[in-house]
Amino acid sequence: MVIQKITQHYDTQLSKEIARLALNELPVVVSYYTNETNTRSVVHSHSYQEIVYNVSGSNVLYSSEGKQFTLRKGDVIFFPSEQFHSGIFNITDNHSVRLVVQISMDVWKKSSERTKIEWGDEPFVIESGTVAKWDLRGLFERMAQTAYVAKDSQMMIFESQVLELQLLVDQYLKENTESSFRAKNDIVNRAVKYLQQNYSNPAFSVDELAGNVCVSRAHLSRVFKAYTMESVHEYLTDLRLQKCRQLIAEGHSILDSSIESGFSDYTSFVKTFKKMYGMTPQQFRKNLLEEIKKGTGKK
Repeated sequence: MVIQKITQHYDTQLSKEIARLALNELPVVVSYYTNETNTRSVVHSHSYQEIVYNVSGSNVLYSSEGKQFTLRKGDVIFFPSEQFHSGIFNITDNHSVRLVVQISMDVWKKSSERTKIEWGDEPFVIESGTVAKWDLRGLFERMAQTAYVAKDSQMMIFESQVLELQLLVDQYLKENTESSFRAKNDIVNRAVKYLQQNYSNPAFSVDELAGNVCVSRAHLSRVFKAYTMESVHEYLTDLRLQKCRQLIAEGHSILDSSIESGFSDYTSFVKTFKKMYGMTPQQFRKNLLEEIKKGTGKK
């Protein structure tokens, strides 16, 4: 049998919309991501389960909901669907190589119904020793190869692989009750939850946020940056841009998408969008439509 290569991505930030398109074709997608120029990811979430295996290069520092997680070489981190997180990829080296597994919620829930396993909605890390003992990397790579199996048996294999993954990880969590995060701050945890609920308000301010969590603006700004690796303004902008891209992908006009996401100045929004993604909102919509055509086979 000829082993197919896993897709390689270099210095790119995974697009939530493109990932969703890929998962429309397959319930499990496995890719390598290498970062050298782009040393961090913005705050984002996914509509699927995401698993990251640190292959080589730098340790990766992830932030999620006021908690920080350090991913060393050989470690694996699980991000539940819709969990906001960001990462820095040049902590101990100038490059990072990660194996990223995306699992659709349909196949994940189907397996969960059989295993009766519920892990909650917080990320967790599995250390390299356990990853190696159970050969989780081998399991991820077999998932990648299943994409090339005949369609009539492909889904059954994917489901059995996800089932195996859930059972192994559940055993690990039962044997390791200590929290896997490096640091936590309750103020930041409350602040990011408030941000996620109110970012679409164009009048939202740092003063409002500080008042809600009952601390001074200066203290909030200091601890927020320390635990999320971004300023409050940067975090707010990330949330608004992700929502805007989602609305554009759903067919809304660019103007309406920007307004509904909390941007009050259209010219400023376009500049911010281009600075973040290296393209205008119009180019993003055009690229997305082209990807959709590729996925459906339409011309």
